[in-house]
Amino acid sequence: MLLNFVSRKVLTHQRVLVPFLEKKTRKIVYTSFKDKVLGIRDSVFIAMPKMTGVQYEKKVREYLRNHLDHLVIHRLRSNQPLTETDLQGLEQTLTEIGEEDGQTLLDGLLTHSGAPSLTWFVRSLVGMDRTVAQSAFARFLSDRSLTPYQIRFVEMVIDQLTACGVMAASALYEPPFSNLHAGGPDALFDGKEKVIEDIFNTLNLVHSSLSSRTA
Repeated sequence: MLLNFVSRKVLTHQRVLVPFLEKKTRKIVYTSFKDKVLGIRDSVFIAMPKMTGVQYEKKVREYLRNHLDHLVIHRLRSNQPLTETDLQGLEQTLTEIGEEDGQTLLDGLLTHSGAPSLTWFVRSLVGMDRTVAQSAFARFLSDRSLTPYQIRFVEMVIDQLTACGVMAASALYEPPFSNLHAGGPDALFDGKEKVIEDIFNTLNLVHSSLSSRTA
C-alpha cells in the first residue's frame, strides 16, 4: 500500500513539472534554388513505318495466294506475256498493299528476293500452271528414245516449274536433279547433246515472257 502511495505522488509531481521544462527550439532553414538552363535542344521527330518489311511480304503472299484467278496473275501462271498496262496495274496493286510506304516496301522486297523483275518475283510465288508446263516440254515426254531416268529428269523440271514458277538453269546441276546422275544433265544425256540443249532452250523460253522491267 505504501509503495502504491509513493508511486502516485511521484507521477503527480512529474505532471506538475512538465510544463516548466525548457523546450528545444529548431532553427528554420529557408532554401532558394534557381534552375540553370544549359541549353535548348530541338526535338527530333522520327517517323516510324506503319508496316514492316516482314508484315508487308506476308500481306503480299496472302493477296497473291487468294487471287490466283486475277487476270494478270492468271496470265503469269499460264506463261502469257503481260502488257504495259498489266505491269502497271500489278505494281500499283502491290504498292497499295503497303499503304503510304508501299513503293519503298515493294522495292525492298524485290531487292531482298533477288528477283530480276517484278513478274519473275510474282510467278515465283504463284507458280506455273502444270498443264502449261507439261505442254512446253511435251515433245521430250513423248520421245521414245529417252531412258526412264531421262524422262524423269524432264518430269522433275515440270514439277519445279509448277511449284516455284521459275528456276535457274544452274538448278539442273543441283539436287534433286543431280540425284539422277552425279555427273549432272550432261552426263545423264550423254550421246544426246541435242536433247539436253533443247531442254535448256525450252527452259529459257518459259522465262522469256517474264519482263526484265523491275518495279
